[in-house]
Amino acid sequence: MNERKNLTAFTSPVGWAVFPWLSKVDTRFNPDGIYKTQLAVPEAEAASFIAFLEGELEKYRGTLDASRSKWNTAALYEPQYTYPVFEKGMSDMEKDAIRREFQPEPTGNLLFKFKLNAKVTPRDPNKEGFTQSPIIVSADTGAAITDPVFGGSIIRIKGQIAPYAAPAGKTIGLTLRMRAIQVIELVTGGTSEGGAGFWTDFSDGAE
Repeated sequence: MNERKNLTAFTSPVGWAVFPWLSKVDTRFNPDGIYKTQLAVPEAEAASFIAFLEGELEKYRGTLDASRSKWNTAALYEPQYTYPVFEKGMSDMEKDAIRREFQPEPTGNLLFKFKLNAKVTPRDPNKEGFTQSPIIVSADTGAAITDPVFGGSIIRIKGQIAPYAAPAGKTIGLTLRMRAIQVIELVTGGTSEGGAGFWTDFSDGAE
């Protein structure tokens, strides 16, 4: 995987945290842990961010040789759809019945993915590895937030764009490395962090 040494900074639009792992790491597929979240942004409010990312991707494509520059492009975002909601105490059979009948509908939002490896191991054996985590602060006070950030929290993300070219799938794309999260409205408690307890009613907007 090729990446530029000088990474471009970004600031995301305001959106809703979806399946966040921000206060603790997700180790399901990486034993070293990954901080990650999706960000749901109303389509109209995402336009300038999309244009910015597309521009960065084309800049990176221009640095590649003729063969790799023609590789497929990984999606920068995806539409968000509704998902089935289950009441507390429902049996697996009842949940399965709801899943069979459920018809997903677009929410009008787009989903962007952000992540940060909790542990970094340099390829150079002479360099020491290190651990890292995103900074999480309040938009109101600028103070650090120590409470867990749950799905549905309204946030904005700052970080760096890491372009990549993956030979296995002959794909180029952008990894959005989150360095700091500004929490505009905190949702905490309830279902576990990283779970499906995020909001599905986006009619009020992220103001």
